[in-house]
Amino acid sequence: MPAHEHGVVIVGSGAAGHSCARALRSGGFAGRIRLLNGEGGPAINRTLVDTGLLPGLLTQEQIALAPLADVEVIDARAMRLDASERTVVLEDGRALRADALVLACGSLPRPLDEALSVDPAVRQHTLHGARDADGLRRAIPEPAAASVIVIGSGFIGAEVASHYAGAGARVTLIGRSPLPLRAAVGADIAGRLASLHAERVDARLGVRIVAVRAARDGAATVVELEDGSTVTGEALVVAVGSAPALAWAGFDGAIAVDDRFRIPTRPGIYAAGSASAPAMAEGHVRVDHWDAAVSQGAHAARSVLHDLGLGDDPGPWAPTTGFTLVAHGAVIGARGVRGRDAGEATAELEGGGLLTEFSTADGVPSGVVGWNAGPHVARAASRL
Repeated sequence: MPAHEHGVVIVGSGAAGHSCARALRSGGFAGRIRLLNGEGGPAINRTLVDTGLLPGLLTQEQIALAPLADVEVIDARAMRLDASERTVVLEDGRALRADALVLACGSLPRPLDEALSVDPAVRQHTLHGARDADGLRRAIPEPAAASVIVIGSGFIGAEVASHYAGAGARVTLIGRSPLPLRAAVGADIAGRLASLHAERVDARLGVRIVAVRAARDGAATVVELEDGSTVTGEALVVAVGSAPALAWAGFDGAIAVDDRFRIPTRPGIYAAGSASAPAMAEGHVRVDHWDAAVSQGAHAARSVLHDLGLGDDPGPWAPTTGFTLVAHGAVIGARGVRGRDAGEATAELEGGGLLTEFSTADGVPSGVVGWNAGPHVARAASRL
């Protein structure tokens, strides 16, 4: 059998999968690349769903990922993984065998906690893809006259609440933590974000939900909180995080990989985007942001090239990518990661900005976050 006859199969056409395919070609791989797209439509830049599609500033076509030259895109969902044969079985029964298999499946929105009492009659909106944005636009055709409840004060929740508040809606934002996003941005910037939410929306932070039910007239949703209060809204957006889309492959949660994105127990199989990778001295870390997925996909591609005898060892991956969050006009920009036991130091900047720098237990810089502090973040990131 000729070497690399089966080529590379990449499951997932989003940030990590698209980046992996592109890096394989640019790295000189001349074999067959099959990219599995289970989106039910063209792969898109998900960072623009809430900031571009939801406000109607961009169309789905405008945020579609660029076509990849000489890459075979297969529009179908993966249903089963045969790791011993490096084979993916599709929903139509086809089996795709590979010399190297990359799982770049991305994530799915988490549902509300199963322990909650949730009325099945309640329409729960998420914001993950183009269809979700279209559904919300139909549900709230005139935001200025609407009342919206957002459950979850993380990245998506913050931007959705910001969008509707800016459009004139009456917004209630419910979050379990009194300091939203503290695990990602540190206590000082999280505190400032909480204060900004309190100024712009009805912020119910640090509270737990007891039940979600439909109002008697069926036209609204009622959320009951543990403090005995209730909030009512015409639309409910659930933004309580995401989980890796890997149940089909037999994985419960993110896949633990080595620092080259190999799955140690499955030779010839790699994972990116939905992976938990070693990050400096912090142990395994899942970094669930677009730029991180792009970086991981490219690094996995370089590992594939090396393992197939077509390239140099890429070395260990380092989490130096970042994210940008815009909420109520404030810009939070970050690079690197905040580790589990991170040290953090915050400085106030001229003009009202903040800069928080994180370090490992050994004092090694690991991440930086800024509040309206773009240039400062860029300079600090050079030390990561």
